[in-house]
Order: sequence, then C-alpha cells, then structure tokens
Amino acid sequence: MKKSLAVFSLTSCEGCQFEMLNSYEGFNQLLEFYDLQNFRLGQEINLQGQFDVSIVEGCPDGEKQIKLLKNIRAKSKIIIAIGACAHLGGIQSERNQIKKVLIDKENIKPVPDVIKVDYIVPGCPINHKELYKCLLDVYWGKVFTLPDLAVCFECRQNQNECILREGKICLGPITRMGCNSVCRNGGEACLGCRGTIPAPNMLKMKEILSDIISEKEVKNLLTIYGDLEKK
Repeated sequence: MKKSLAVFSLTSCEGCQFEMLNSYEGFNQLLEFYDLQNFRLGQEINLQGQFDVSIVEGCPDGEKQIKLLKNIRAKSKIIIAIGACAHLGGIQSERNQIKKVLIDKENIKPVPDVIKVDYIVPGCPINHKELYKCLLDVYWGKVFTLPDLAVCFECRQNQNECILREGKICLGPITRMGCNSVCRNGGEACLGCRGTIPAPNMLKMKEILSDIISEKEVKNLLTIYGDLEKK
C-alpha cells in the first residue's frame, strides 16, 4: 500500500527539489511506494489534505510562511526537512548577523526551530540518494540515521590532502560526513553545509582558523549556512 507524499517549498533556491529529481529512474522507483499528492515544482494538480509524509525545503521567512509551516506540520504524520536552508537557516540567515537598526526584519529560523521535525537530510544541495534512503526507511518503518563522523573521514578515504595543514580554511573537522567529501574532491574547502557532527570541538576549530583568517572572518565562515555554533 502506498503512502501519501507531499513536497513543500519555503524560502530557498529550490535546488534540493531539483536534486530530488536527479535520478529519473530512482525517483520513479520511489513512486512505487509513494503517491505524490503535492509537489508544485513537479505537477499541476496538488491536493491539500492529510499526508503520511511531507518534505519541506527552505526556511520560513515571515509570518505567512511560519503559518504555512505549522499548517504542514498539523496535516503531516512525518516531516522531513531537506537541505541547509531548512536544516540550518541557509544563506539567507546571514542577515541574522546584521544589526537590527540596519534591517527591519525578524531573524531567520531553521525549520526545526519552528516545528517538530522527524528527519533531516542535510546539504546544499542534498544528495538524492540519501533522501531516497530516508524515504524508503520511513516507508518500511525503519529509523533513518545520519552518519556521526566528520567529513575528514571521507577525505582520508578519498586520499585528499588536508588543506588546513597548508594554511587554508576548511570546516571538515566539525562537519557531518555523508557527502563523500565532494567539495574537497573538487579542490574546494568544506564550508559546513551538512551541519556539525555531535559535540563538535568548536573551540579547537576556531583556534585553528584564527591562525589563518581574522576573528570576523571566522564568524562569517561559521555562519554561511546558518550558525553552526548553535547547531
């Protein structure tokens, strides 16, 4: 028997929804288990009823979206927040660092700070395979879990050189693995889009970074996708 599935978008670039569709074959296989009843990006006819599972991308910006988010929670048995915007607040949460005398807007809050979330699939964008696994675990009544190790573990597996040792910025030591160290594989730094591992050593991370960049730049780095010190 299929479960009903809904996909909702709040303030975001909608990149995680496009990543959902990355694998045409994989997404169609999911539809053997789920009846897609609401997905504005992917279909014209959308239902507003009760849902077994709702996926939320983006963060709520303003009272209208907060009200929508709470309404989604009320009519969904399970909520899956996907992507850094939903999980951490996203790039738009950078405005939280601006003095209120300069910007007349409330702070951005990630989805888990507004409603109860059952599962999170992190990243910017997400990995569609990780989301598919989450949805299949939910369908079969399993508990979906995220890895607890840091991106550095995947870097070692992929034989990447540690750029921190070269005096370059990287948040790999405090960032949750699961991306296969994709940014480092491409020669870029890890900037923490998957959020932090449990009990990250933030003091040590800031100590390492303070030898490379200024205190202000360290703060900016730790808030690109949301305030990592609060997560």
